[in-house]
Amino acid sequence: MLLLDHLPLLEAARLHYRQPHRGYHNQEHLDELIALARRYTPDLDTAEQLALLFHDAVYVPGAGHGLNEALSARLMRATIAALGRTDRLLAGLTEGELQKAATIIEATTHDREPPAEAARLCDLDLWRLAAPWPDFERHADGVRHEYLHLVGSDEAFWTARRAFYRDMLKKPHLFATADFRDRFEAAARANLERAST
Repeated sequence: MLLLDHLPLLEAARLHYRQPHRGYHNQEHLDELIALARRYTPDLDTAEQLALLFHDAVYVPGAGHGLNEALSARLMRATIAALGRTDRLLAGLTEGELQKAATIIEATTHDREPPAEAARLCDLDLWRLAAPWPDFERHADGVRHEYLHLVGSDEAFWTARRAFYRDMLKKPHLFATADFRDRFEAAARANLERAST
């Protein structure tokens, strides 16, 4: 996993995830995805690894649909351009790899079935839905930290969050790949059912 072990690139990505407004989409989330990738998708290609590192690099709660993802893709390109001035590995990334990474990042809105090249990263990003219940609850509390200023009250947040869970349950499947569906679909649906009531 060449890029996930590239310390200057990893640190550049982590800087964005350390912003104080982040309660869930933070460095812990990024590091968890890296660990999950090592365990379940150790053959991620260069573009998938790059997309993993930058998929939430820009995270503004309440931003217009797809805006965080589009800006994260731009930030990924800017970071590669800057680091690539002195790093031969990053300078050697092709436009095709950068474009594929951008496409994957933009698919992490999770509002529709992802394109094939984004399926594994989208599944990694949604893994938390299948986490043990205490971790699932901690995830929800982290999202609350990010959004409470927009909705004004705990009651309004949890009403909206339960509606989100019910919308997720309407999907024919939560995970895009057969492997993740086999491993995690049942647990994720059980969590969503429990959280939506």
